[in-house]
Amino acid sequence: MTNFWYRYGFPFVIMIVSGLLVRLERTFLSGNFETTVITVTAAVCMFAFGISLNRHKRRRNESWLKKIFISFFLIFFIFWDLGVFVIPSLKSFFELIGISGFVIYLFYVYLGYCFFD
Repeated sequence: MTNFWYRYGFPFVIMIVSGLLVRLERTFLSGNFETTVITVTAAVCMFAFGISLNRHKRRRNESWLKKIFISFFLIFFIFWDLGVFVIPSLKSFFELIGISGFVIYLFYVYLGYCFFD
């Protein structure tokens, strides 16, 4: 039962709580601040979901350098979503290969998965 909880139950609870949290923020926040808070909350929730997918496994690599790189990419993509950080040539490259909102959201989950691995 415990293995079932870590593998399926815990990630499911994180998805439900994340959805409710973002929904409540959209209901109670307004103005320019709303977009920033919702973007950061969604990124953190997806990162936590990625970590929860790998929580039941044993860590294979204890490297702190990998976690620094993953944290850098997480912060970079959060700033990219917020529009704080825009590199024109990188933006045109992302548009060329089709990296947009949904792919970046999947990347948040992947970074969370790799962070705990």
